[in-house]
Amino acid sequence: MRSVAEREAGRLARPDRPQQQSLAHASRLRSAVSSTPSGFGTFKRTKENPQVGISPLSSSQEWCGPFSVARQMIAAREEVKKRREQEYQEGVQKSIEKHPLDAIIQEVETEQKRKTNPSLTWRAKVVDDDKDWTGKKQNLYHKRQKRYKKQNSLQDQDSVRIEKVPSLFDLCIKFIVDNFESVEALGLMMDSNIRKKICEQLVATGRFNGAAFDTLAEVGVETLEIIDCTEVTQEQLKDALDQLMSSGLRALILSHCGRCFGSSVVDSIVNSPINDLFVFSISGAYLLQDSEAAKIVLRSAKTLSSIEFKACQMIGSEFCSSLATHYASKANIGNSLLELSLQDVPLSKDNLNTLAKTDALRNLKSMSFCQMESLDDEVLFAILVATKGNLEGIDLTNCINLTDETLSSIRKCNSKGRLKSLKLGGIKNFTAAGLEAFFTFGIPGLPNPPALRTLDLSSGDFESVNEAVISLAITASALKQTAEGAYSHASSKARNSELSALGGLAFLDVSGSSAKDKNIEELCELCSTTLIELKISFCPELSDSGLGYLVSKCGNQLTSIEIWGNAQIGDNFLDGHDRIGKGLIVEGAWMKQNTGKGHQR
Repeated sequence: MRSVAEREAGRLARPDRPQQQSLAHASRLRSAVSSTPSGFGTFKRTKENPQVGISPLSSSQEWCGPFSVARQMIAAREEVKKRREQEYQEGVQKSIEKHPLDAIIQEVETEQKRKTNPSLTWRAKVVDDDKDWTGKKQNLYHKRQKRYKKQNSLQDQDSVRIEKVPSLFDLCIKFIVDNFESVEALGLMMDSNIRKKICEQLVATGRFNGAAFDTLAEVGVETLEIIDCTEVTQEQLKDALDQLMSSGLRALILSHCGRCFGSSVVDSIVNSPINDLFVFSISGAYLLQDSEAAKIVLRSAKTLSSIEFKACQMIGSEFCSSLATHYASKANIGNSLLELSLQDVPLSKDNLNTLAKTDALRNLKSMSFCQMESLDDEVLFAILVATKGNLEGIDLTNCINLTDETLSSIRKCNSKGRLKSLKLGGIKNFTAAGLEAFFTFGIPGLPNPPALRTLDLSSGDFESVNEAVISLAITASALKQTAEGAYSHASSKARNSELSALGGLAFLDVSGSSAKDKNIEELCELCSTTLIELKISFCPELSDSGLGYLVSKCGNQLTSIEIWGNAQIGDNFLDGHDRIGKGLIVEGAWMKQNTGKGHQR
């Protein structure tokens, strides 16, 4: 900074002198920094310090495995590609000359581009509803408010309904909720999904209280699912579980437990003469101690196959030791742990290693470790090895310390090819080369990339989740796979004989990525009959024509598109796509800027 100040001061003091073009420091001896990142290259290498001057990339010791080799080759290829494109652009700028046939050549190139990118041919439908009943043109706010109300009339809390008239089921639920004070019992024949729906409506309308809880938790039900337990006291929950456990309760799912799930409730579960719990899910129980969670596992291990703890801050080593001990094969309990979800639970690295030291996770099908800072590549690899390749779903959202080595571990441990759901949102350390290698076929020594139905790469590095990565992920999900590999996917135009009968992606979240319209076209080609939900918030490379083309090509199973933060998506798509008022919910469409007549890449 001192050298820069001296240079600028000299220029201002003598404006008659020509400005010095060099950006070199005036004096390297007085300069505290160098022109190279982190000061590399400004010091001489000596025998005492031989690593000085070597960049961190060249001095890092990477494991020489097939995934690392593939990642390095992809990174080198991308670097050469960028250099070649830069040289080409520089050559084009130097050789630009006007010619009488330039207009014709440009038209031919545009036509060729439209053949290559079919989304450019999409045109918005003209909807003549810009005028009100007086014949005057509606203002933009009124027009968008009308669209917003129309969309809300089609949206239900659980599903998308095409009918504008409420269904008989919704009318019955509303009638029950409005008169719930007069309901003495719901009856054991009522399905658990209906009870959950009633509970949701009671909470949404502010009618859920202790009396409503007693009605929902009537003796004899097999599933007790309460989405908000803030109005339930600990004594009330204990009394309910004393009766429900003895009558054969199978699933206990409580959210926002807070103070209601304490020691007395744990004693009610542990001391019950009958314990047939199959599903146990507790969220926000800040009174639950580590030893008490271990007791629940000990008492319920013979029947309990699904365990979930969210935001339970006291869970620790005793709970992990209990899992590892009582679900190990040598315990001979005749039951296996199938689902394990630990979200926002402060487990240490040693606690997680405890789970991997035994074969307690040998039959695990779904694993969710979210928001765990202690989870790194080494620990995760040990856990994945302990699952014996049986995992069908992995959720590692917001585990910020994971790197490309995790991608290698996931692919390596998917030896049986059963993985269908992968959620890696909020992880910034993944590189473009690592993700591309993860979805690339034909790497010697590694199994095929997983044929996913659910993929979440949201909130990652913007440059890493790019067009090439998303393209490979879409292709890997849709192509047939064999023990030897898959059909060639060098061309994006896959033949019908090469596509899997199960279809492609159903749920895709690439929010905050550099996805482009080319990826939308590939979704239309390979996943048009399977895509259900698409989340593309904060993706500035997408356009109205790309999304409009997607809606026109996908079937009616596509129910939701999220476009939050995409200011470039405007009325051409929102008011001109093919499924306006036909069951498609576009989230984030309120107050978007008008993009005019068209938007092309």
